[in-house]
Amino acid sequence: MPEPAAGAVHPDLRTGEPSPWLRRILRSLLGQERRFWVLVVGVGLISGLGAVALLAVLRFTQHLFWQSNAEHFLEGALASPGWRRFLVPVLGGALVTLVSLLVGQPLRGHGTAGIIESIWVKSGRLPFPRALLRGFVSIIAVALGAPLGREGALLQTGAASGSALSGWLRLGPGQARVLVACGASAGIASAYNVPIGAALFGLEVLLGSFALELFGPIVVSCVVATVVSRTLIADHPSYVIPHYALTHPRELLLALLLGVLVGGASALYVRGINVTSDLLDRVPAWLAPFMPLVAMTLVGATALAGPYLMGNGYDSVNMALHGTLPLAMLLILPVAKLAVTSLCAGSGVPGGLFTPSLFFGALLGGAFGMVVEQVLPGGAPSGAYALLGMGAVLAGTTHASVSAVLMIFEMTGDYDLILPLMLAAVVAAVVSRHLEPESLYTSVLVRRDVRVPASVPHWLREEGVRSLLSPATQRVPPSAPFDEVVVLLLEQPPGADLYVTDTEGRLLGVITLDALKGHLPDHSLLQATVAADVMDTGVQPITPDLSLAEVASRFGHTLLERLPVVDHGRRLLGSLSKGDLLKRGRF
Repeated sequence: MPEPAAGAVHPDLRTGEPSPWLRRILRSLLGQERRFWVLVVGVGLISGLGAVALLAVLRFTQHLFWQSNAEHFLEGALASPGWRRFLVPVLGGALVTLVSLLVGQPLRGHGTAGIIESIWVKSGRLPFPRALLRGFVSIIAVALGAPLGREGALLQTGAASGSALSGWLRLGPGQARVLVACGASAGIASAYNVPIGAALFGLEVLLGSFALELFGPIVVSCVVATVVSRTLIADHPSYVIPHYALTHPRELLLALLLGVLVGGASALYVRGINVTSDLLDRVPAWLAPFMPLVAMTLVGATALAGPYLMGNGYDSVNMALHGTLPLAMLLILPVAKLAVTSLCAGSGVPGGLFTPSLFFGALLGGAFGMVVEQVLPGGAPSGAYALLGMGAVLAGTTHASVSAVLMIFEMTGDYDLILPLMLAAVVAAVVSRHLEPESLYTSVLVRRDVRVPASVPHWLREEGVRSLLSPATQRVPPSAPFDEVVVLLLEQPPGADLYVTDTEGRLLGVITLDALKGHLPDHSLLQATVAADVMDTGVQPITPDLSLAEVASRFGHTLLERLPVVDHGRRLLGSLSKGDLLKRGRF
């Protein structure tokens, strides 16, 4: 085999990074802005092709282990003997445990939360080889019966491709973050044929902004990925259901009630996932790598009674949408699904939580619809409420009602349900946020002390100056003698000043320790000096209606550590410190 020529530089096989000369060619052919848009299209293309490849692996594995030519997972699992239902999930758990031991680290972790952390905290950096390995193992585990979503693998692959491309071409952190969000959104779009909903998911959940500058790249990537998946996989809604309509005012009120109930259930879903993860974090270190095997063994044990909890639950959701599941199963399966999903996700089995949440919501909505049919006959069928439950749980768990509504609409293609769907989704998101302030994804980061900017604008979350206001405990009249002023000022904590007010509490001036130093040499005049002689009347106070950004600008033009806060009648309300502003303010 010939030796490489002297000075030749080849790609790093461990990282997949291209040669420096190839990078230079790419950078020289295109300007920075055009190169970015080429990468946006490239990320969409890679995400679409990655979805095609991973879904082919999913179908092949299901056919191999479940001995069925049926398109859907549940049909093959129902036709399999009990021993197969038990052993195949156990094999999936053994695979995850083996890979975890070989790579020396667990594969656990919520993929979407990791992508959000990468965007906001790590400047768009994702470990490309680990993301690909995790995605591949995830899709195999789901095919073998893991009660998680296939979208986790597609989302991870798309995000990792965006991170890798931005790293190879040395893009700045801003463009790298956008490319990661483009890849993740394109992965969702190709997984469920939902380009509009996936684009808004990327903006609302991953980037936390609907800024026009972000909208273009996200949309382009989602469109490219969806074109690829529609060409090579299928071009129809994920769920082909009967035409439903909820137009009677009574049904809108029922949608509102369903939103309240499902909002509470969504908070329970988020809390159940988190509590289970916290409990499994406490297992001994030597046992942790084997927890995926333990969890999947329990999944196999439940499959002996029936395989409805295995896999991502697509077939059960479809049955709920068609109203063919009995009420008992509609009530029992969501709770059981939450239990096994929490167990597997917390133990380290990689996979998505998006599809299991659809299962949870569809069956709860279907149960609500069946109860309504019995109490108020003659209304819409239970399948219509199952669809509303899907959207409501998706909005409640992600706190992203806009993208949830559009995703469910694109998955089902039923526009006539859009009004009750919007109502149920918004109400569920509000109720869930009230009961559980963090979403399914941000709660994971909060437990790890990772802070990301809120998707809700800061001016809706904070009270401004009033929220940081401290009372002014020491005030003096303008006639206060100098020796009294000195004693009171020395008693103030560091950085605090003394405020001079009239009999009605209006601010007249501020006395600082530095201002007093100029009067100390005039010993003969100290007895005749009063507070009005040493106060600074040039300090500009702030009012409670100012934003914290405006207050920060005021501090930039003064050496004071505190500024007085007054109302519109100049009556002193208190003071605000620079330290509190920097620690608690959002700008």
